[in-house]
Amino acid sequence: MTPIDPTRRQAWVVVGAGSAGCVLAGRLSEHPDLSVTLLEAGPDLSCDDLDGPLGGPDFLAALDVPGRTYPGLEATLATGGPPSPYRRGRGIGGSSTVNAMVALRGDAELYRSWGWHDTDAAWEAMALPEDEVDPAELGAVDRALLAAAPDAERARLTRRNGRRVTSAEASLWPVLDRDNLQVRADTLVDRVVFDGRRAVGLRLADGSVLPADRVVLAAGAIHSPAILLRSQVDTPGVGSGLQDHPSAPFTLLLGDGHAGLPGSLAVGSLLRRGPLQFLPMNHLGSDAPGFGLLMTALMRPRGRAGTVRLASDDPAVDPIVDFALLDDPVDVAALVAGVRVALDLLAAPAFQEIVEEVYVDAFGTTAATLRDDRSIEQWVRGAVGDYVHASSSCAMGTVVDDDGRLIGYDGVYVCDASVFATIPDVNTHLPTTMLAERSSARWLRGISRPSG
Repeated sequence: MTPIDPTRRQAWVVVGAGSAGCVLAGRLSEHPDLSVTLLEAGPDLSCDDLDGPLGGPDFLAALDVPGRTYPGLEATLATGGPPSPYRRGRGIGGSSTVNAMVALRGDAELYRSWGWHDTDAAWEAMALPEDEVDPAELGAVDRALLAAAPDAERARLTRRNGRRVTSAEASLWPVLDRDNLQVRADTLVDRVVFDGRRAVGLRLADGSVLPADRVVLAAGAIHSPAILLRSQVDTPGVGSGLQDHPSAPFTLLLGDGHAGLPGSLAVGSLLRRGPLQFLPMNHLGSDAPGFGLLMTALMRPRGRAGTVRLASDDPAVDPIVDFALLDDPVDVAALVAGVRVALDLLAAPAFQEIVEEVYVDAFGTTAATLRDDRSIEQWVRGAVGDYVHASSSCAMGTVVDDDGRLIGYDGVYVCDASVFATIPDVNTHLPTTMLAERSSARWLRGISRPSG
């Protein structure tokens, strides 16, 4: 990095105020010689907003708050399948305002395999709380999973005193009074503006240009590559390698008195076995009374065939998202094995006591049709779901270097789940937060050094 001009503050602009962007804005503004602007396409977030569903235990209710997800965003999950809604968080706080709050850090060996040997300090710096679910909060499906699997656990959630803590509350709100930090909600970014191969600012959707010495894209694994594609960068791999955690959902018709009420805790436990995660849901919201869910997810998928492509050069038009989740036969076999484990769990007495029927689609087909691996594979290919954990579409080592700098360009960085070399083996909120702590610390150390 170049040294700071002593006659003025160096202007950094961060695009996206989610799990990474809130951390980056807070950390970068600690340096008194930097001017930091945080841009977010969606609405602002206040303390009052968290008095309702956004602060409550039911993430399904949070997802239904108007303006807090991308309304038209769709994704194709399996090759040849139809596009379906992809409910990614939007607004200050990003997906941390609407996710299930599951707080998992992931395999330290995986991060070290990427060359990340400096994550301990990043985890230590993280401001998000991790609160274990109280036994009294557990729903019937949680309790059934804990009884059926001795290795299941009560979930840890990003909340405090039963209330959701977003990335904005943890990392951004405490520093909003800094005179070198500006936050602009409802500001859609079109593209990066270059002078040759050096970034000099951002063009916004309204046509105005915001000058910048450094641009940091933290708009997520779908919209960060879309901004780079609109910017017509020639770095190979932008938008390629997209991943998510493929899942297989079992819908549970719960007996009288066993379904959780809308507004109550939807997810309070989980089971992790090798590359698989089993996640229960105690209710499915007000639109599906009496139902719960058990999801089987492959947390270490091998397939990397997913892509983000432009549907239009208009920044208001969402990109074309194709995850190609089951293009790799190894992933199909692993998810089939996970379904077999889930069927064994559902056959346990704890589930039999609360579940009247197990369905595998919206047409009343039951799990009894899954008689062998062939029928399971056929069902999985047609019913595969996502975890809304988009990742790895600007992968480190391919699109960006170890500092997140866009390869082949100067002054452009990417810091969000898109830069993971492969998808983390856990829910991506905490790993993305750790990444932002790690990257901002490295950048700040670089600023302190004179140019070589």
